[in-house]
Amino acid sequence: MIYLDTSALIKRFVNEKGSAVVQSILGQGRPVATAKIAYAEIYSGLTRKLREGQLSKPLYALACRQFERDWQSYVRVELKDDILVLARDLIQRHPLRGFDALHLASALGLQISVGEQITFAAGDRRLLKAAGAEKMLALNVEGSG
Repeated sequence: MIYLDTSALIKRFVNEKGSAVVQSILGQGRPVATAKIAYAEIYSGLTRKLREGQLSKPLYALACRQFERDWQSYVRVELKDDILVLARDLIQRHPLRGFDALHLASALGLQISVGEQITFAAGDRRLLKAAGAEKMLALNVEGSG
């Protein structure tokens, strides 16, 4: 299973650095997981790109339709108290932003619940460094480093 944080998942819907890697991951047929908070984060990112002129209205509408269609196929991690407590602990151990800690906590919680190694994919080096420190397989979708 592979876990995509929002920085990786949005690359499925807009063409940017790392999009080819994400498309390749999705083409492997492995189950894809993300936190439920990604739903709002993806819409925030897509709408920001529309406002800033990085997406045309037709491409924005297409990206939103694709996201809605794909959303049901993802393993979606609920934001429960144990995930919040783990996110708090991660913030205390690593220099993480709140939503980044929630994504990492969601992936770690899912890894524990399914009892198998999960690859954590993101485009944020600080987050990936924390994932590695937490003994997760970390994949930088934007390249090495």
